Amino acid sequence: MLIVNADDLAMTPGANAGIFKGFDKGCITHASIMANCDYFNEAINGIKERPNLNIGMHLNLTYGKSLSNSPLLTNSKGEFNLGYKDLLLNKDKSFLKAIKIEWDMQIQRVLDCIDSNLTHIDSHRHIHLIPHLYPIVIELASRYSINRVRLVKESFWSSLKLTKKANFILNGGVVKYALLKSFSYIDKKYKDLYKDINFYSILYTGVVDKTILQALQYSSKTYEIMVHPSIVNHDKDIYFYDEAEKEYRVSKNREKELDAILSIKKSC
Repeated sequence: MLIVNADDLAMTPGANAGIFKGFDKGCITHASIMANCDYFNEAINGIKERPNLNIGMHLNLTYGKSLSNSPLLTNSKGEFNLGYKDLLLNKDKSFLKAIKIEWDMQIQRVLDCIDSNLTHIDSHRHIHLIPHLYPIVIELASRYSINRVRLVKESFWSSLKLTKKANFILNGGVVKYALLKSFSYIDKKYKDLYKDINFYSILYTGVVDKTILQALQYSSKTYEIMVHPSIVNHDKDIYFYDEAEKEYRVSKNREKELDAILSIKKSC
């Protein structure tokens, strides 16, 4: 079984268009929505037209406007101003309470708009894996009967053998992989809602191709593969809260991933 999960639904019009096209004509099976982003309503309209698309929660604390508008999480404009380091180091009870309220509002906003339960939880920049934030996610998953929370159960050697490329050495993939694998090891001991699923694409985030999809499609194991497809022309003139996000979203790799997704039929 292959779960092809598209992250960042609702972030941009290009992401929305790419994800829906990838579901309609390709092998996308799941999508994770960002409840606080500017193109949320557009994404909800697309979801309503596709009742068979499995929708999960892409929890967010680092991009766009906050729903709770907590001063502990935002600047004077109500925009998130937290970096990964801020989330990693701050364990203050009032800070964690503010995060819980924000994430609860994000989940509630989605559930108020769709006709089904959420199938899973993951997060923007994988922040839900930070060990002191993970228990909040598990509590919310239990409250809303969400049965799957992403963990990075990715084998370094299996991914390298499959892709046969070492470009992750230059793009920081090894450091990110080591950090998230460590977090996932700790989180798994707390509560494992990912079970026997194998994850793919921390090392090769954003550069998934047809060969990878085909290999995982016919694996005897269950895999979740994370993709970020888009139609980049839709995003060239929109406002971005973060220039690094803009660079990523308008990269040609977004459309290369979409092409790979469209080359594989829904059997996966």
